[in-house]
Amino acid sequence: MVVFWVSPALGEYYQYTDQNGVLRFTDNLASVPPDQRPDVKTHQSVESQPVQKTTGLTVNETSSRSTAATEPETGSSGATWQGRNSQKKQEMDQMHADLKTTFDALEAERSVLEAKAPPQGATNEEKVAYADQVEALNAKIASYEEKLEAYNQKVNAYHSQVKK
Repeated sequence: MVVFWVSPALGEYYQYTDQNGVLRFTDNLASVPPDQRPDVKTHQSVESQPVQKTTGLTVNETSSRSTAATEPETGSSGATWQGRNSQKKQEMDQMHADLKTTFDALEAERSVLEAKAPPQGATNEEKVAYADQVEALNAKIASYEEKLEAYNQKVNAYHSQVKK
């Protein structure tokens, strides 16, 4: 009988922004578009070990240790760090899904608008009406980009919190 020793795999994962401005993560560098590879950020996975409650410490050693290392961190609401972390992740996942839906709708609207572009000999009224539609789409795109920027800031803040 052969016994295999199983150890957790530690590796790299990569962060890049795709052509649509969406922050992406992957563990396969080949899945990063070649034009994005020079700007890709590499992260190392970290193996964490559960902290064991210790006994036999002197008073000085005990007072210098953080209670967060031996007990779940709780806030004023009593939620654990893991619970808050999970909730933040769900919020960001929902924001990402909403942004994706909005992006897809904007792309569809852009395609329809391009197909309705006035021909070479169009009247001024047709050109003005088309320009108004383009302006309205551009306003929607600007709003989308603001939401995307807010999402990216929230993701970056989340990452900086998780790294602490």
